[in-house]
Amino acid sequence: MCETTAGWKEDLAPDWRAVMADVALGTAAVAPDLELEAWEPIFPARRGRTFPGAPAGAHMLRAFDEVRARDVRVVLLGQDPYPEPAAATGRAFEIGNALVWRDLDRMFSKSIRAWTQMLMAARHGRPELSQSFDAWPKMLAEIESGALAIEAPSDLAGRQEAEGVLLLNSSLTLSRFRRDIDPHQSQGHVRFWAPVIQAALRHVAGQGRPVVFIALGQAAADNLEAAGLLPATDPHLSLVLPHPAYADDFLACANPFLAANAHFERLGAQPINW
Repeated sequence: MCETTAGWKEDLAPDWRAVMADVALGTAAVAPDLELEAWEPIFPARRGRTFPGAPAGAHMLRAFDEVRARDVRVVLLGQDPYPEPAAATGRAFEIGNALVWRDLDRMFSKSIRAWTQMLMAARHGRPELSQSFDAWPKMLAEIESGALAIEAPSDLAGRQEAEGVLLLNSSLTLSRFRRDIDPHQSQGHVRFWAPVIQAALRHVAGQGRPVVFIALGQAAADNLEAAGLLPATDPHLSLVLPHPAYADDFLACANPFLAANAHFERLGAQPINW
């Protein structure tokens, strides 16, 4: 990991590079008994490096490319990249190889579909779209018929970034994956990147404007707590939900996108155009 990430700050936009100036990766926190086999990939790759089958523009620090540090209004904090190099872009809850929404049905995990259900329920004021994961096929049919307005999967992340949403994962890389978290995730990659994630959270919280932090899953909640943002104090709001991979547990929660906008409206701030 140290070899792969040597000089990692050079891959950041200048403002985020300044935020991370004194940040060191969490090498010492990684469990010492973890080893990578010679054949195991670490992905996404570094900026400008080629990884077979990776989406165009994907790299491990991609989440920081388009949203300036001073402009962040929402941090959407997930767990780790999708466990397929062709899908992992470096931005949370973005599927790099999805051309149309039906492509999400190829994903073994329910996470991106459940996340999209919650998003569309908030955008269109239709809570029935996120009542349970059983509602996904009907929602997909509405998307495909044109009855439910949504952009192409490849355009959704850009829309949210334009609104000041930072699509961040708790780990920026992956090598081995298990739905209930492989030790290489929980004791390896997540710990390795924790200083970067927590530095980003603290910086965003210190800018003097209201920010909503949405933590999805335990790794995300742990980072919020370590950054002193759980619970958050005014003008901020922190929300913790199950990871959308546990679709029905996630969908049983109050809609975090609506909660974020209610918080902004309470403070007289512009809501997010989800």
